[in-house]
Amino acid sequence: MRFKIFRILHLVLMGAITIPISIFMAAGAIGENYTDSYFVEPGFLVFILIWLVGAVLSFSKKGAKFGLVISALPPLLFLGTITYTVISGFFI
Repeated sequence: MRFKIFRILHLVLMGAITIPISIFMAAGAIGENYTDSYFVEPGFLVFILIWLVGAVLSFSKKGAKFGLVISALPPLLFLGTITYTVISGFFI
């Protein structure tokens, strides 16, 4: 029972991080949208697909833990990139 609650909380939290950041980056971030299309760089929407694959796998009996790991990859990548950018900015 506790694993089911953990799984739902994990997927909601990871989705709440992944979906807004992916859409923000796909839309061109701040001031990068000089075209008339909404998604300037649609490649960032792949992160939502990766999170969705992990979410679907987490509800199967065999791939539950593997699905949770896959669904955590996009937020970890975002947080790692942001951390690297902030730290490298101090040493320029």
